[in-house]
Amino acid sequence: MSGTSATNTPRTRPTQLMPEGEDAVKALQSLLHILGVNPGKVDGDFGTNSKTAYDEARAKYSFLPDLTTRPDQSALEQVFRAVDQNLQTNVSFQQDYLRGVAAERNVVELQGALVAGGSWANRHLGDRISDAESVDIDGDNGTLTQRAKRNAATLTGVATMQASLNLLIGTELKPNGLMTAETQTAMQSYAEKNGLQLTGDVQQNFTLVVQHIDEKQGDALRARVGEVLRTDSDLRAPDARTLDAQIVMNGFALDKGLDIRTAPDSRQTDTRITAENSHTRTVIAPQTGVSLSTPQPAPVAEAEAESGPPFGLNEMYRVTRRDVLEDVASIAERQRDSAESPQHILAYSEESRGFLLISKGEGQSPATVYQISDRNVGQIMSGINDSSIALDTSARKYIAEKVHGDNPETKAYGSEELRTAFAQRPTRFTGDTREMLLTTSVRMPDGSAVTYGLDNLHDGLDNMDSKRDWDHAPDPIAVRDYVLELKAAVREVREERPTTLPEWKGFALNDQNSVEINVGGQTTRVPAEIWKGVAENMTQTQRGFSVGRNESAILRTAEASNGSASEGGKPGGDLSNSFGQVGTTAEAASDIVTENAADVAVQSADGAESEPALEGGPTPQRVQTPVRAV
Repeated sequence: MSGTSATNTPRTRPTQLMPEGEDAVKALQSLLHILGVNPGKVDGDFGTNSKTAYDEARAKYSFLPDLTTRPDQSALEQVFRAVDQNLQTNVSFQQDYLRGVAAERNVVELQGALVAGGSWANRHLGDRISDAESVDIDGDNGTLTQRAKRNAATLTGVATMQASLNLLIGTELKPNGLMTAETQTAMQSYAEKNGLQLTGDVQQNFTLVVQHIDEKQGDALRARVGEVLRTDSDLRAPDARTLDAQIVMNGFALDKGLDIRTAPDSRQTDTRITAENSHTRTVIAPQTGVSLSTPQPAPVAEAEAESGPPFGLNEMYRVTRRDVLEDVASIAERQRDSAESPQHILAYSEESRGFLLISKGEGQSPATVYQISDRNVGQIMSGINDSSIALDTSARKYIAEKVHGDNPETKAYGSEELRTAFAQRPTRFTGDTREMLLTTSVRMPDGSAVTYGLDNLHDGLDNMDSKRDWDHAPDPIAVRDYVLELKAAVREVREERPTTLPEWKGFALNDQNSVEINVGGQTTRVPAEIWKGVAENMTQTQRGFSVGRNESAILRTAEASNGSASEGGKPGGDLSNSFGQVGTTAEAASDIVTENAADVAVQSADGAESEPALEGGPTPQRVQTPVRAV
């Protein structure tokens, strides 16, 4: 949760919520208004009146940095970062801010104050949200402004503490960010249960309780959040505990430095959003370490072995690009061949111009590699801080060069000093990541699973998004529109923005006439005939950022059939006819992997590689690396 943490990591808003230029000045002027000082008209001109009002506010709120009469963007950002931090830690400031927002009737000043406090709006109803977006300071008191006003209270440290207490000790506090008498009674109850001694100082008590929750209750709080989301009997109905869970997970995301939020609307789904594409369930829960699986009474070690990617990383960050995997193959070999080697190694890859986490496989099994960027570096910081992640020479060299520049004594700095530097502001080092090496998986009709680069999938769709590409279909326009929707969704996932995969509106799909694709944690079925056309174009478009270098090492894992094919439903709808008939397209979809496997390694379930000869094509080359391409 947010508040005061033992890590003392500065907590600030996602980058896209930081106002710039005239809007930044308007936001600051509006903030001054709701704090009870008068800078004059909110006009985006920080003149004498604004400076006088700011100095008056600064006399009361000493955390505000000094400003000149004409502050630049950097100076204004320092103000907003100070506001962000104190909306988490400073009880008095939180109360003044929230009461000012609630009482403000001037729409422009309300909007500016919301922007100044880092509040955001969700464009969609229910749990389907777009990127957290700032409201416009335009005087229009519309839906987005009202949602930003609603969200403002839930972003404060007091609100996160209230929601946490509700989950941990069963209180029924309204998480409104206000330090009410009921809230202080709940804090006292928590303190007594945990051997804490509160005083008459509300600020000290808040800090003590929040620190204890941060340091001692993280696992218990995640377990309670998972239980609440898992046992909710009606995901579409507003539920007070679901609201608590959403607020707490937003706090976890803030702690991890993740640019994700979920709408604090107390619902997991609505009439349009299903459990499979619920942002709360499929995005923020897994990325903040919350499991929705029913706990099994199994040994701890066994449970950990089945927990998926390390540090709660999303599967889509697994690296499949052949050239990148080969770049770190020697590191993975040394890791595999030594029983005493660390389980996780952070390396810097010149090929991808970014950091990679290399996770050791079982025994002689190959390692798995995950890309680390601004988006997910916060998730591995526990391993950096406790040294369970080792720093490879390549990582140490890159960090040292960033910290010390051309200093000739750079090599003299020890690993711990560099580790500390990385932990203080990790995005300083991950900010130059050249490209995201995201992946997507496809479940074929024969039960095998194939992993592709997300760029490749996008390019394949891009090459098949015109009506002419689908002249053989009964309704080329409908198929084209579906492909365009799917391409747009893949693009959003590639840019790591929340989205919903489109659904096929034609004939009924089953596991014989369609493939199941997983993109960014969401799954959907695609008619096998459409997949065939797209897959045929994927290997023709491996451009990436350097022609010929984006060769994904596609992994195909054969799985035993369950012995009973699903009954193919009768095709129906405008797109039925002979397009996508059972028995003709299923084989074609599976054959695509073989037909286009000239540059990939095909691996069976037991890990042994085979290299099938291709009709009319070159023999595929073996990947000379122990790194598992998944």
